[in-house]
Amino acid sequence: MAERNLASFELRTDGDPASMPDPLAHPDCYHGIAWKRVLAYLVDVVLIALIMGAAALVFVVAGVLTLGVLNPLLVTVFALIPLCYHVFLIGGPQSATMGMRLFGLQVRSLTIDHPDYIQALVQTVIFYLSVGLTTWLILIVALFNPRRRTLHDYVAGTVVVNRAPAEAASPGAAERAA
Repeated sequence: MAERNLASFELRTDGDPASMPDPLAHPDCYHGIAWKRVLAYLVDVVLIALIMGAAALVFVVAGVLTLGVLNPLLVTVFALIPLCYHVFLIGGPQSATMGMRLFGLQVRSLTIDHPDYIQALVQTVIFYLSVGLTTWLILIVALFNPRRRTLHDYVAGTVVVNRAPAEAASPGAAERAA
């Protein structure tokens, strides 16, 4: 079994979900995850709406200037904005969307420290497909497992954990406190 340093949430495993930290032995990893995920997603929805509003403004002006030629492209851009937002932030170095960062959450892979962009893409696509088909009912899955993993977490091989205190602190905070 791979070594786990829970102080920094080094969640390297052999790919076996059973080797993830036990929620009963290490409740700090998963404490309050369900509510934090909901609140983080609400923040993300607002941010995505703001980005979409800015894109709509740009495309309305561009549509007028091109006599409507670019108007069909707006639909594609509107579909890509939430996809890119989630994929690039979850697959990025901090492994969290802006909402997740606000609530101290981080997405981790079951096989490596941080999920890669492919895992982030799979997680995002499955999330939007499953939520779209079940009108949010699929998220109830998280209430029936101790790690609060959802369907898209299972399919993508990811888990959402509380960010370690050292990771949650702003860069350089430890040096300023000393």
